[in-house]
Amino acid sequence: GDRLSYGEFIAYCIGRRKSAVSINFYDLSNGLASAISPWLLGKNLEGLWHTGVVAFGKEYYYGGEIFFDEIADTPFGHPTKSVFLGYTIRTQSELHTHIVEKLKPLFTRSEYDVISRNCNHFSDAATAWLTGRRVESEVVQQPERIMEVPAMQLLRPVLNRWLGNIENPHELRASEAMKHTGDIERAAVAVAGTAVCVFDSSRADPFV
Repeated sequence: GDRLSYGEFIAYCIGRRKSAVSINFYDLSNGLASAISPWLLGKNLEGLWHTGVVAFGKEYYYGGEIFFDEIADTPFGHPTKSVFLGYTIRTQSELHTHIVEKLKPLFTRSEYDVISRNCNHFSDAATAWLTGRRVESEVVQQPERIMEVPAMQLLRPVLNRWLGNIENPHELRASEAMKHTGDIERAAVAVAGTAVCVFDSSRADPFV
């Protein structure tokens, strides 16, 4: 069987049990990034990533507020892939306390920025606290590298307005989703000729 570390052994002795932690990846470009990135950026991108942290039977993500939702049932549709990170011996109650006391003051609606403080930065901070492992630097730094292309700067205000202003996904309607999709398409037409980005309705709870 799996060998326990000393820390895990002590945790088991005091009644704690390890819980799995993984990351869900959602391609915001709906496949477009892979198609156009070689000639636009000079390198291939598997996707334009939004991430959510999966732990304790919920999915946690940042979109102006910090939300927890049903796994793979967020406003971003079905995940493109899921990556297992490891285990945590912390509890869900401790995670919620950490989010409210430490992360929520940092990850606010006013501080959201698609380059410097986005969903992937939140996922990185949360997984580091839970498991000691971080989200791949290539994922965290992806927006910064993409925005090095001057034409891609056209997408920055659109993405900030969309991804940093999720209100209550319970109430998100198809018409609102189409409005955001249209914004993305119009900006991307100026950059690459075409774009598709899907934003589906869902249900989630913010931390208050």
